Amino acid sequence: MRLIKAVAVAAILATTAGAAMASPFDARGSVQSLDNANYATVLKVNAGEARSLAINVDTAALQQRVKNNPALARTVTDQGFTIDQIVGLDASQDGTNVTLYAL
Repeated sequence: MRLIKAVAVAAILATTAGAAMASPFDARGSVQSLDNANYATVLKVNAGEARSLAINVDTAALQQRVKNNPALARTVTDQGFTIDQIVGLDASQDGTNVTLYAL
């Protein structure tokens, strides 16, 4: 019985750690990938999520990167958002899969 509990706890911890590593709220290293991006999906977040995003990414630097990429800036505005609303991102290293989070 103890073995089953230990395995269950280990499985939960492993799943939680994996989910945390894939979290869009941890954007370190992905900001540079915006230089190569041509398109991004923009998702709306609430104020609590925006505060979490702001902890892990410099929003001013993120917004500046989006402004410096005309194709990316256009996709943000085409989806009904302004660049000033962008508060976080999740992106692949090569910039092919980009999700921006807007307040």
